[in-house]
Amino acid sequence: MNQKTTTTNHLVAIDIAKDSLQVQSLQESFRFNYDEAGLRSLLKLLGRLQDPFVVCEATGGYERPLLAALYKARIAVRLVNPARLRAFALSEGIKAKTDPIDARMILRFAQEKHLQPTPPPEPARQELAALLDRRSHLSEHLAREKNRLQKSQKSILAFIRRSIKFLEKEIVALDAKIRKLIGEDECLAAQAQRLQSVKGVGQITAWTLLAYLSEMPHLGRNQIVALAGVAPFNRDSGKTSAKRSIHAGRAKVRKCLYMAAQTAAQHNTVIKPYVAGLIARGKPYKCAIVAAMRKLLIHLQSLLKTQQKTFAL
Repeated sequence: MNQKTTTTNHLVAIDIAKDSLQVQSLQESFRFNYDEAGLRSLLKLLGRLQDPFVVCEATGGYERPLLAALYKARIAVRLVNPARLRAFALSEGIKAKTDPIDARMILRFAQEKHLQPTPPPEPARQELAALLDRRSHLSEHLAREKNRLQKSQKSILAFIRRSIKFLEKEIVALDAKIRKLIGEDECLAAQAQRLQSVKGVGQITAWTLLAYLSEMPHLGRNQIVALAGVAPFNRDSGKTSAKRSIHAGRAKVRKCLYMAAQTAAQHNTVIKPYVAGLIARGKPYKCAIVAAMRKLLIHLQSLLKTQQKTFAL
């Protein structure tokens, strides 16, 4: 994978739609159907360029076939958070939205930012993330069905109970497949075991960190805290000093960390007195839990970094 930045590579921006790919380079633009034939044509085009670097935005999963094709062809690619692109477009005064306009906007964004390629995901972690996504879908549906059970007419209760039973069975099957996947990968198995050795961190939290925060052993503590979305940001202006707050980051990771921190605040011998001390000094409960999330994440990161060094020896 080429590790040069967008300032030195032949830059290509792609706006991804459900059925099409709008491609914009510094010299010309193209439009391809988003299917196997279109991807082959795109790769043929990129193959004629010297040192291409593709920049595109995350689109809720539609980007996956494109990324898989680019990684397989060993073409450098950077996936950008769409919120950053929207903010950039507003800062440039761009209000209209079409595929060609979006592609040109992505290209301008990439020209101004010193972007690095997104490393290709490990197949096992990619499969783990897909399984966890499906588990989340089923868990949310299960919660809705259980709520309906409490307030629905008697005539449909049997149907709801049958749905609940099916969903619970599917979640059990998914959990078994996830355990098998992790057990067959030496690195994932060791990391999962290490994470769960911390009081308050269960298997769902461990799986979530492994799938959605794989950068943990490789980044600094401030970087990983910001990436997870538990870094407090200042909101000061002049003499005004507003309360700091957290935002952005990876919501799936933050949700699991919140649950883990709540458990750790009751049972972990380090986190429990830490949270109690913050509350005793007048901090609101949620602020104390967010601080515990940050402390817990940094500790988990240090465990994985230590383990990584052991594997390297």
